[in-house]
Amino acid sequence: MVQVLWLYGPDHKVTEVGTMNFFAFWVNEKGEKELVTPPLSTGLILPGITRQSLLELAQQWGEFNVIERPIFMRDILRALNEKRLLELFGAGTACVVCPIERILYGGQWLEIPTMINNAPITMRLHKELTDIQYGITPSKWTVDVD
Repeated sequence: MVQVLWLYGPDHKVTEVGTMNFFAFWVNEKGEKELVTPPLSTGLILPGITRQSLLELAQQWGEFNVIERPIFMRDILRALNEKRLLELFGAGTACVVCPIERILYGGQWLEIPTMINNAPITMRLHKELTDIQYGITPSKWTVDVD
């Protein structure tokens, strides 16, 4: 499936992918792993329960930094060139998470390493959230209804 990566402004700020929120999992310049998504404060990103749920799950794990901050294409390109980019994915109600394997940017295909190791963070987030949705894993987010 092909999706549009929405960029804003002359500095190519990443906003969303298709109709989904955008997430990057990478190693930052300090050598720390982090999950990053654009902030809601700019007014460019629509809030979503899937987005918020994934952020909360990742924070609960406590295994890496979970950050809301602007992401620019130059950040993605640099992390990709420096072999620090691990996974990119979109997140939304319909798909929960959707791995990103390639981006067409500036007339060139960028091969994103998301699926090289079977997208461990993307797939873990998908499994944990759908396990909650289907009642497999108890959660404070669910309420039994008679």
